[in-house]
Amino acid sequence: MTWTRTPRRGGQTGLTLIEVLVSLIILGIISTMLVMGWANLQRASATAMRTNHARASLRDAMSRISKELRGAQPTALPTTTATSTPAALPLLTLAAPTEVRFYSAFNSADANLDGSGTDALRLTRLWLDTGTVPPAPWNPNGRTLYWQRDMDGNGLFDDADDRSIILARNVANEIVPNTLTGTSYTAVFTYGYRPTKHDPVQWTDNQSGSLDLSSVVALAVRLVIDKKMGGTPNYADLTTTVRLRNAGAQ
Repeated sequence: MTWTRTPRRGGQTGLTLIEVLVSLIILGIISTMLVMGWANLQRASATAMRTNHARASLRDAMSRISKELRGAQPTALPTTTATSTPAALPLLTLAAPTEVRFYSAFNSADANLDGSGTDALRLTRLWLDTGTVPPAPWNPNGRTLYWQRDMDGNGLFDDADDRSIILARNVANEIVPNTLTGTSYTAVFTYGYRPTKHDPVQWTDNQSGSLDLSSVVALAVRLVIDKKMGGTPNYADLTTTVRLRNAGAQ
């Protein structure tokens, strides 16, 4: 005996409109969560990359600055006689919160070819350009730190034969207050000096320009870099102290 089942009239044969709407809402919630998670992951990755880049820039800049400063030396050797001792010769020719100048033959191919090495010395400066707004995409509130060397000996750093290297970008020292010193800026360079040979080392950024350069024996270098290109700043901060290698007579 065979028989055929006849569907009941009014029975459900598909999805209702309410079920479709609920399904769409659930799918939308899941999709939104996935998109938000992906966006957060991308932001976290970008932040980590910016942080790593800023820290790498700080380390590289500090390494170069330290080597350059340790290579500073006077342009002439001190002389002595039977009745006098050598006078202390300044290793720095200019000392300011955002700039330091000195003579150096560091990385020079001509160093010591003449026997004494003084002919290979060139005026060198480490300089934060506080007056130039960097081009896009760099943060317009940041500034650029340079290493520059006067190769033709005319006291200028912008001739065709002179050398210039960017050490760090997005430097924010000019706009970050220093709570320890009470200044509206954070000095890139702070100078350790002894008023007399046996005095303890004191520190100044020499904003007044009154420092006796022959008394300087060390420098503290601090760089504050904004890790972001704009918006709310996020700083990376690194400090190092450099003992001037040729300041032994102080």
